Amino acid sequence: MKPGRNDPCPCGSGRKYKSCCLGRDAAKAVRGRQVAPAPGAIDARQLVAMFHVGRHPELESLLRVLIERAPHSGFLWGLFGATMQAQGKDGLPALQRATTLSPDDFDAQAALGRVFIERGLFEEAVASFSRALAIQPENQGAQIALGDALRLLGRFEEAEVCLRGVLRSAPDSAELLVCLSDTLGELGRVSEAEAFSRRATQIAPAYAAAHFCLGNILCKSARFDEAKDSFVAALQVAPEYVPALDNLGNVLQETGNLVKAEECYRRALQLAPAHANASANLGRLLVDQSRFIEAEACYRDALKTQPENAEILERLGGVLVELGRLKDAENCYLQVLDAQPDRATARLALATAVLPVIAQTSEETASVAASFARSLDTLSGWLHADPGRQIRTADLASAQQPFFLAYRDGNHVDLLSRYGDLIAECLPSHAALSCPPRARIRLLVVSHHVRRHSVWDIVLRGLLLHLDRTRFEVFLYHLGNAEDEETAFARSQLDGWRDRHTIGDASGWLAAAAEDCPDVIFYPEIGMSSICYFLAAHRLAPLQVASWGHPITTGLASIDLFLSGELLEPADADTHYRERLIRLPGTGCCTSFLPVTAEPIPDVEAAVLGLDGPRFVIAQRAIKFDPDDDEVYARIAVATGPSVFILLRDPICPWATDQVMVRLESAFRRHGLDPTRHLVVIPWLSPGKFLALLDLCDVFLDCPVFSGYTTAWQAIHRGLPIVAIEGSYMRQRLAAGLLRKAGLSSTVASSADDYIGIATRLAEECRDPDRRKAIRAEVLAAASSVDGDISVVRSFERCLVSELAACRKRPERRIELGSSERASG
Repeated sequence: MKPGRNDPCPCGSGRKYKSCCLGRDAAKAVRGRQVAPAPGAIDARQLVAMFHVGRHPELESLLRVLIERAPHSGFLWGLFGATMQAQGKDGLPALQRATTLSPDDFDAQAALGRVFIERGLFEEAVASFSRALAIQPENQGAQIALGDALRLLGRFEEAEVCLRGVLRSAPDSAELLVCLSDTLGELGRVSEAEAFSRRATQIAPAYAAAHFCLGNILCKSARFDEAKDSFVAALQVAPEYVPALDNLGNVLQETGNLVKAEECYRRALQLAPAHANASANLGRLLVDQSRFIEAEACYRDALKTQPENAEILERLGGVLVELGRLKDAENCYLQVLDAQPDRATARLALATAVLPVIAQTSEETASVAASFARSLDTLSGWLHADPGRQIRTADLASAQQPFFLAYRDGNHVDLLSRYGDLIAECLPSHAALSCPPRARIRLLVVSHHVRRHSVWDIVLRGLLLHLDRTRFEVFLYHLGNAEDEETAFARSQLDGWRDRHTIGDASGWLAAAAEDCPDVIFYPEIGMSSICYFLAAHRLAPLQVASWGHPITTGLASIDLFLSGELLEPADADTHYRERLIRLPGTGCCTSFLPVTAEPIPDVEAAVLGLDGPRFVIAQRAIKFDPDDDEVYARIAVATGPSVFILLRDPICPWATDQVMVRLESAFRRHGLDPTRHLVVIPWLSPGKFLALLDLCDVFLDCPVFSGYTTAWQAIHRGLPIVAIEGSYMRQRLAAGLLRKAGLSSTVASSADDYIGIATRLAEECRDPDRRKAIRAEVLAAASSVDGDISVVRSFERCLVSELAACRKRPERRIELGSSERASG
């Protein structure tokens, strides 16, 4: 693995290669070569000496003069190219000119190959090193460089043959051992790769690239703590080793240390501003933190160096979707497909890019389903055009999800089923499932949110706490990298635990499931993360069950049951699910309110107290605000008179809040209202500050098109009256179901007019301080009735026991794809 210009020198000096042996390599290129004396008093040896001592700007100026005098000197052009490279300038044209003038110059060909490697032009690098070896067939350095270029080109078997040929004559070359280790790692022979890289670190403990290589191999085995130590060892030898900083950031990000990871990426970019990998990895970290504007800048910086990098273009497209710039996102995906028409990830991303984060008009809302249907037609046409098409596991595991479809009104079971079937067609068929007999049913829970999060607080925590452990053995896969005290609590409740500290990719999760062999898998929130959806699309257990952490059908044929609540579903709800719908008691969850202390919000109070009238709070993300509901809020303001409507700026898509506000302001003006007297946007609040906001407000307005269970649950526990509407689908009935469970159905509306009437009545009653106090006391008194519903857990247990018994009586399952298997490793 030939070092880059700014990498630590392989000799172990600790200096950068450009300031150390790169100069000696240039000097070596001159020795033994017949070179005409340079014009003037300076000869070739003096020029090389200037290069060696780092007098690059001076040498560049001199070479420009000399080349004008001797434009056909391959030596001068070669040295000029090396000098430009050493200064971070573009030396490629000069080196290409050198090899044209002196095609039999071994050193010029080898130097050109190294520049091609730095540029990511691996085919060209292979050609250059091959020409160099045609001149000097026994040159070990060129043989190693050719093997590494073949590896980078993906020709791993050829690379291994090339490198093993050198190994016989140079068994103690640390550079060779590192290249061979990298190649074997790509071939999946991780144990062999680790042995070679460890040997390299023993032979050359001051060779940073050896420690770096070992860290990479350990990452392939998901041994992230050991990998971190190797990257740290590389940086101790060479503190400015940019690739080690970058990959240390990757390990830290993977294991949830996002602050330290960001420090690594930014330090790498300080040292090498054009380092595309560090820019791209920093962008990925920023996406994980929903810092999309910063992420866009990082990806665009990376594309300056690698403008045709498909992965970075796809990531940029995903960010642009989150920023609401769907046309720009589409252009990114089309740019990828122009170069790589069969790139599956870009095809999948393009299909879901028609789903807007928010809709600006009712017409746009109404058109979304049809647009997505056309995208699925296109995706299906591409997929079925080549029955033998292979799609990598990693590509499927990172596919974009049709997440935003749930925020558009309508029954989307057909669309989500079509999408699910297209994904399933890309998966290989599985061997028949056969779980060993056990005293207890092994239940595997797979979730991305085992921490303080709505999925954990509402769906999972109470279930795990009260499940009958004499009947169930519980394993949990935590797919996310965010952890807190609730993560530690969850781990303490389980028989088996796996997380991203030990599993690094989709294949690792599949292997873990095969090893653990669960009887039942419970997915509380399918559709919110790519890896979770990917796993759920497989048949990994006899019985597979979903719940309403993402409150819409999964559309997957591999999911047998959808667990909801009897108070959440309308009478015709069975037609909304591909899965068989199971109505658990109440709202289908067993919650326990976790104590949080309210924190002062003086800035919010100052903004609100200057406005007259009752205070309504609409405490949802902007994606839940449908254009059809803008008029509803304006009509409430008309009926109430002086009043305040408080919105919270979306923490993930703050730009979307601005667009919602433009819509709301327009609606209020249409009704003759001054928006500045009614509408207030405040920052998204921490849990403690949010409780203080609920105390400050008079009425909680649930969003009609996409209800909020967690925020309503919190509002009840602060005694805040809630106005909700029972829509046609479960995702529109969450708060209404909670109110019915609490015995507070008098504020559940059956229509928009009813919703407006209830909100207006509550606002009027709250003008009277005594009545306001009484209303809040009534709501607070009902709060205890919504928690601790153990009957949900018992019903959950009975459901799994009976359904699993029924599964075992049926023929063993497999996923059949017909005549072909589309997935590849």
